[in-house]
Amino acid sequence: MPSSATSQPGGRTADHHLDARRKLYHDPSTPRGFCAKYFSVESCLLLALITVLLVVLPLVLPPLPPPPLAVLLVPVALMLVLLALALMPAAGAGRNEVADPGSYL
Repeated sequence: MPSSATSQPGGRTADHHLDARRKLYHDPSTPRGFCAKYFSVESCLLLALITVLLVVLPLVLPPLPPPPLAVLLVPVALMLVLLALALMPAAGAGRNEVADPGSYL
């Protein structure tokens, strides 16, 4: 009794190729698109909308006046505080002692 699937060279049937494609599609180790892998469809659409707005709105809106100098100094002050915290010696370490790496965690 002949099979309903057409035979191809190498003894494989068309059904075999369909099964292989289905298996490849459902295999979690196969690479998928970035958006589909990490976000839902709604999240991808929201991210795309925000991207379009960030590109279009600066072209449409009038230019804003520059911010006051105090506002511009906030990131600089924050960077200086973080730099000082990073370079401070560990509490309890002597002058020439090596601090225990576990004390930073």
